[in-house]
Amino acid sequence: MKNFATQKEYTEYLYRKSLKKDSNIAGLILIIFFEVMAAVSFITILIPLFVKALTSDDIFSVLTDTSFLTDTTFIMIISGLASLIAFFGVAIIYSIIAKVDFGKTFPLEKLGFKLTLLLCTFGLAVAMVANYVANMMVGVFDMFGIDAYVDIEYVCDGPIDVLLFYVTVAVLPALVEEFAFRGVILGKLRKHSDSLAVLVSAVVFGLIHGNFTQIPFAFVVGLVLGYITVKTNSLLPAIIIHFLNNGISVTLSLLQTNTNLSDHAVNLVSVCFTFVIAVLGLISFTILCRKHKGFFKLYGANNNIPFKEKVKTVCKSPTMIIFSVLTFSEAILMLAEPYLTEMNLT
Repeated sequence: MKNFATQKEYTEYLYRKSLKKDSNIAGLILIIFFEVMAAVSFITILIPLFVKALTSDDIFSVLTDTSFLTDTTFIMIISGLASLIAFFGVAIIYSIIAKVDFGKTFPLEKLGFKLTLLLCTFGLAVAMVANYVANMMVGVFDMFGIDAYVDIEYVCDGPIDVLLFYVTVAVLPALVEEFAFRGVILGKLRKHSDSLAVLVSAVVFGLIHGNFTQIPFAFVVGLVLGYITVKTNSLLPAIIIHFLNNGISVTLSLLQTNTNLSDHAVNLVSVCFTFVIAVLGLISFTILCRKHKGFFKLYGANNNIPFKEKVKTVCKSPTMIIFSVLTFSEAILMLAEPYLTEMNLT
C-alpha cells in the first residue's frame, strides 16, 4: 500500500491510475480496429480463392492466380466491408459491452444550418489545405530517393462502380471512422480534458492510415474534426466534412481515370477548387471568431496534473505502444513494397 504525504499526492495518484486505465482501454480498442481490418481483408481475399479451388483440378494455379486483386469492384467491396466491420462494428460492440451512454459517446446536438455551414466550410478548407502537408511529406521522402507516394487508381467501368467508389471511399469512412475516432476514442479520453482527447484521437487517426503520405494529412484533419466535435458536442459537422473531403478526392480521381482530361487539367481544377474553398474557409473562420467568441478556446476538464504529464501517461500505455508499433510497421512495409516488388519478393 502506497503512503502519501498529502491529499494532493493521493488525488494525483488516483487520477494517473484512471488515465492509465482509460488510455489502455482506448489502445486496446485501436488494436482491435487494426486487427479486425486486417482479418476481414485477408478472409475476403481467401473466399474467391477457396471457391475457385473447389471447382478446379489444378489447385496450385488457382492459389497463384491473384488477378482478381486488380478488379476495382472487388477491391472496393473489401475496403467497405473492412471499414464497416472494424470501425462501426467494433465501436458498437464496445459501447454495448461497456454500457456507455450513446448520447455522450456519439453526440448529435442540434446546431442550426448557419453554424453547421460555417463549421463545415472552415473544416473542409483545413482538410483540403492539409493535402499539401501530405504532398510536402512525399517531397521530403523524394529528396532521399524514397518513393512514398500511395498511388491507388480505381478505373470504374460503369455506374455501379462509380456508386461503389463513392460509398466505400466517401460515405462509409465519413460515418464509421467518425463514430470510431471522434466518438469512441475521443469520448473515452474527454473526461481528462478536451485538449488531450482531441490530440490523442488525431494522432491515432493519422497512424491508423498506415502510410507516411496520409499520416500527417489525417493527423491535421483529425485535429480539426476533433476540435469541432468537442466544441459543438456533435458528430454531424465532422461527418459532413469527412464526407465532402473524401467525395472531392473521389471526383478528382474519376476525372483523372475516367475522362479524357489530362493530368495537368485535373491538377488545375484541383488547385482552383482548393483556392476557392480556402477563401471561403477563411471567411468562415473570421465569422466564427467574431460571432462565436471563445469558439477557438479549449478548457481543461481536469487539471490534477499538467497537460504534458497527461500526454506522457497516454504515450506510456502498453496498448498505445503496441498500436503505434503495428501502424508504424505497416507504414514502413508500404514504403518498402515498391522495392520488394522490383526484387520479385512480393
